[in-house]
Amino acid sequence: MAGFRKALSKPNSTLVGAAIGTGMAAQAASRGGADFILALNAGRLRSMGAPSIFSLLALRNSNDFVLDFARSEILPLAKVPIFFGTSAFDPRSSIDAELERIADAGFGAVVNFPTAIFLDGRFRADIERAGLGFQRELDLLRAAQNRGMATLAYVRTVTEAQQAAQAGVDIINLNLGWNVGGSVGSRSGLSLTEAAEYAKIVFRQIRGISEETLCVLEGGPIVSPDQMYEVSVAAKADGYIGGSTIDRVPLEASMEQITSAFKSVGTLQKRIDELERQLEHVQREYAIVGRSPSIQQIKQRIEKLAASPLPVLISGEAGTGKKLLARAIHEAARRAGSKLISAPTAEPSGEPLFGSAPVEGGRKVLGLLQYHPKATLLIENVETLSVDAQERLIEVIETGIYRRLGDNDRGRFEGRLILTSTQPLAELESTKQLIPSLESRLAPGHVFLPNLRDRLEDLPLLAEHFLHALRKDRRSRKLSVDHSAYRVLMTYSWPENIRELRSVLETAAIRCEGDWITAEHLPPLDDADVAEAHPADEREWILDALQRHRFRRGEAARYLGISRKTLYNKMRAYGLPLQPRENP
Repeated sequence: MAGFRKALSKPNSTLVGAAIGTGMAAQAASRGGADFILALNAGRLRSMGAPSIFSLLALRNSNDFVLDFARSEILPLAKVPIFFGTSAFDPRSSIDAELERIADAGFGAVVNFPTAIFLDGRFRADIERAGLGFQRELDLLRAAQNRGMATLAYVRTVTEAQQAAQAGVDIINLNLGWNVGGSVGSRSGLSLTEAAEYAKIVFRQIRGISEETLCVLEGGPIVSPDQMYEVSVAAKADGYIGGSTIDRVPLEASMEQITSAFKSVGTLQKRIDELERQLEHVQREYAIVGRSPSIQQIKQRIEKLAASPLPVLISGEAGTGKKLLARAIHEAARRAGSKLISAPTAEPSGEPLFGSAPVEGGRKVLGLLQYHPKATLLIENVETLSVDAQERLIEVIETGIYRRLGDNDRGRFEGRLILTSTQPLAELESTKQLIPSLESRLAPGHVFLPNLRDRLEDLPLLAEHFLHALRKDRRSRKLSVDHSAYRVLMTYSWPENIRELRSVLETAAIRCEGDWITAEHLPPLDDADVAEAHPADEREWILDALQRHRFRRGEAARYLGISRKTLYNKMRAYGLPLQPRENP
């Protein structure tokens, strides 16, 4: 047992046990990071389509049943310790004889399962009175310890937990009831908060008796890694055992991933999905639509740029969404009382920005820096400013002081500067449209917005976003884009970028009388053929989408705006490979 305990003593790690009944589940759970496995009749019954509660019925000799599949499937494949689910219900079998049979088969650990703790009322009382209940299970665990076997006890009440701790059991598993969720899941009488509070009380009693005993949780309302983490932290549990949550609730294909998630959540404290939720939150809050790599990177930079006092330069072609990104950065900064003020630079001198002294008795001109000293100023087309205006802008960035044109009166600006340009920073530098000192100050906060034609994978999301906004603003019917229209949209170069896409969809929505926008509803696009594409062109179109997404048909279908079934049928019709060909 010393070696077994050493294997489970991992600092800063949450123990995860997998209660399963097949070799495939054992392999997947081991790869996912499970610390130990429970070979239970309930796991085998679940794989046969029955709920876990069937494990309590006298359907067959439980120990023979478990021995048959655990010895042939789980023992040879699992790379972690295995607890043998041992029944103590049968009055005809000797505890010592059963343990000897289990040990001879190669198992070095046992757990009391099926167990009387799931019984209640008069039936439980009669079982206990007959000497075949929880006390006999404790006798089984004590006898196993005397043989040098590791032990794990299922308990449900404080009294059962205290008795198991006094018996010297190595791991005590507080079962919170049959798992909820899935098609055959039970109902739970406990909320997550109630489960955590109850577990905290039980574990305190256990540790008051034996500080060395490991305390783990299972069942009830816990069906996800987030919920496990929430309850485990509150209850100060050493780990978690997943049965239905590992081999029934998730699909078999995701068994390895869900076990890994349960394992990693204890040490990392956050799942990778949390990062994705943060990105989606940014998209919803700031309307930054898209999942292409370039847009994902921009989403991740929004909060960082917002928290920094650096000036921001947003470059990109007309219509790429520079103003939208500027607003996102401004809103993410959450500066109390600050407004976003747009400052077009039609005047190369920068007079609207800096202001000017009165000329020949005229009135002086207040500049935006003076009029809005604490605002976020959006200066568009910064490359059109004169050299003098750019030098004055450098002074504002470096000192917070601005000089008015004409008399050089000074004032203080405490706000934020966001600048835009229709040309990339490197091009501004090479063409000397920006003075070197301004270019170097803007480089750290530079964000480049790519053209729509360079991130066409975002077009379906953008189309859905614009149609949703159109429906909301004008209370129009729900519209969707047909694959024939997507085929045209995907072949167009979009010289005016996102702005043009929105205009095209608004026009199509007016022309469309049904629920689907087809190619015939689109306005004429110069370099796109609105007519039905030639089969050879469509084949290349589909092949390009498959190659872009490494032949992942689901992603390719979403990119093309068609269903997976339609994509599959077209692939067969055009003789396209179902997976990428290996290079010779």
